[in-house]
Amino acid sequence: MASPVVIGVAALVIFFVVRYLNSSDIPKIKNLPEIPGVPLFGNLLQLGTSHALVAQKWAKQYGPVFQTRLGNRRIVFANTFDSVKHIWVTNQSALISRPTLHTFHTVVSSSSGFTIGTSPWDPSCKERRKAAATALNRPAVQSYMPFIDFESTRSIKEMLADSKDGTVDVDPNPYFQRYALSTSLTLNYGIQIEGSIDNEMLKEITHVEREISNFRSTSNNWQDYIPLMRLWPTNNVKPLEYKKRRTAYMTKLLNML
Repeated sequence: MASPVVIGVAALVIFFVVRYLNSSDIPKIKNLPEIPGVPLFGNLLQLGTSHALVAQKWAKQYGPVFQTRLGNRRIVFANTFDSVKHIWVTNQSALISRPTLHTFHTVVSSSSGFTIGTSPWDPSCKERRKAAATALNRPAVQSYMPFIDFESTRSIKEMLADSKDGTVDVDPNPYFQRYALSTSLTLNYGIQIEGSIDNEMLKEITHVEREISNFRSTSNNWQDYIPLMRLWPTNNVKPLEYKKRRTAYMTKLLNML
């Protein structure tokens, strides 16, 4: 039979383990409803793969604004226009930074830097946002119009031709993807996507960027919220593959300058 000392030590260990598994990066926010969760996972199991639908149901029970735990990270949900406006517009200066996620920021972007929209706020991000704002003001955008007109006209003409003037169904997405990517490459690299929507570079870049954007999804990468899952090397196989593919075409584009 176990001695009282052993039982006491075991109970103490269990207490601290449960407390650690229930901890979060930010302490519980006072006076804000919290969704009950489970140790380690928080509310990840309840949210599943349809976060928006589950949050909609929770809003009916807990109100438009509530807090949850995704693993060890505390997340606030805002479910109405007024609550979003109050939190993100009225307090926009306090929310100007962006959170970092293990898969996207540490694995995928470890060697290429972060985009403006995914960077935590720091002097570098401030300067990049300032440069982007200058490049997107009214006079600057007016100077881009010849490129925008050319690419939009080309895409619409090809769409009409491939659809035989609307008699055959076509998927418009590839045409708009080519328009957006070719315009962006023209303005930033002086490079145009040649050929049709079947261009290999076009398909590679759009596919890789779509997959990389999925790595930021709150429902796709639990290792972003549960540090213990980062110990499984297989969790990084796909992110590392797309990191390699993105590095390949980014290097190619830079070499074409």
